[in-house]
Amino acid sequence: MKMRAGLILGFALLAGACSAPAPEAAPEAAEPAPVETPDIATETDTAVQPEMNPLDGMEDSCGMAALESYIGMAASEIPEAEMPENTRVVGPDDQVTMDYVPTRLNVLTDAEGVVLSLKCG
Repeated sequence: MKMRAGLILGFALLAGACSAPAPEAAPEAAEPAPVETPDIATETDTAVQPEMNPLDGMEDSCGMAALESYIGMAASEIPEAEMPENTRVVGPDDQVTMDYVPTRLNVLTDAEGVVLSLKCG
């Protein structure tokens, strides 16, 4: 019996020695200094906006510049002869492949088929 009690006491002491010490109370931190933000954005600000697409700044490799006058019109009004061979008209619920083809023109439309924008890829 004494040996069993000694073993139990030994394991208890060993387990206690392996535990992490109690964390010390953290000293109170001073309030952070207020961050100054400009009230008015200037025209020279170039902050990235969530709606900006990095591909928008790329060169016109698909012929979209020639069709920019159709933005705001129905996609069906674009003459097929004016659309590059590798063109796809994409509605808001259409599924498309995510591969990037620089020579492919994407005509992005709303639910009524009105052209919202043109993108290469």
